Amino acid sequence: MNFYSILKVGMRMKRLLMLVAVVTLIGMAGSASAQFSFHYSALNSVSNTPFDGNNNTAPINYPGVGYLPSPGTIGEGGEKFDLEGLFVGFDQNYMYVSLANSFGNNVTSTEWGSTFLQGDIFMGFGSYTDNAYAINFQTGNFSRVTTTSSIQNIAGSYYSNSTIRNRVGAFQMATGTNLGSANKYQTLWRGLETNYLAPGNGDTYVTEFRISRSLFSWDGTSSLYFHTTLGCGNDLIEKKIPGVPEPASLILLGLGLFGAGLIRRRK
Repeated sequence: MNFYSILKVGMRMKRLLMLVAVVTLIGMAGSASAQFSFHYSALNSVSNTPFDGNNNTAPINYPGVGYLPSPGTIGEGGEKFDLEGLFVGFDQNYMYVSLANSFGNNVTSTEWGSTFLQGDIFMGFGSYTDNAYAINFQTGNFSRVTTTSSIQNIAGSYYSNSTIRNRVGAFQMATGTNLGSANKYQTLWRGLETNYLAPGNGDTYVTEFRISRSLFSWDGTSSLYFHTTLGCGNDLIEKKIPGVPEPASLILLGLGLFGAGLIRRRK
C-alpha cells in the first residue's frame, strides 16, 4: 500500500468517525413524545416527556416492597413518593436540568404526620461527590458543595434503616459556597402520569432549572453525574450524562484504529 492509498483510507476513517459522533449526539437527544413540552427550549431537544427509565422503579430493594418507590402500592400509594425522571440539556450559555416528581417541593404524609422535602440535585465529574455542585431545590441557588446531610430523621423516613440511608446518599447540601442563582420554573401537570402505582396518584410536578455555565467549569468532554433523593428516602435517581469527545480526540482515535488495522494487515 503506497502513501496516497494510506492517506485515502485515513480520510475515509476520519469521515466515518465524525459521522459516528453526529449519530451519537442525535441518539443522546432521546425519543420524542407529543404529550409534553419542556418550558426551556434546550430541554425540548432532549426529550418531550418528563418520564424516564426511573419512572415507577427504584434502584433500592425496599423491604416488603421490592424495586418500586416505597411504599409501593401500599399505604397512600408510591406515586406520591416517587421520582419520575431527570433530564439535562445544554446550549452555549446555560445548563438546563429538569426533575419530574410527585412531590413538588414537598409532600405531607397523613399516615406519618410528617412533611418530606425533595432533596437537592447534586452533580459532579467522575461521580456526583467528585468536585460536586448542588442545585438547592427549594431556592434555586447553585453552590459548590463542602458537606452534605442525610435523609430526614423524622417519622416515616428510612433514616433508621442504615442500609437504605447509606444507599440513597446525599439528601441536601449542609455547607458550601453559593456561586449564583438558577432560574426555576415549576408546573403541576394533573393526570399526566398514566402508569401510576395506585389509583388517584397521577399528579406530576415538573421543575426546571436554568444555570449559567459561567458558574462552573466544564468543557463538555467529561461525563457529568447527577444524583437526587427524597427526604424520606423512598426513591432515588442517579444518572450519567456522557461527554462528547473533541474532534481532535476523534481524529487521534481514528489514527489509532487505522494503525491497528495496518499492523493486522501486515501480520
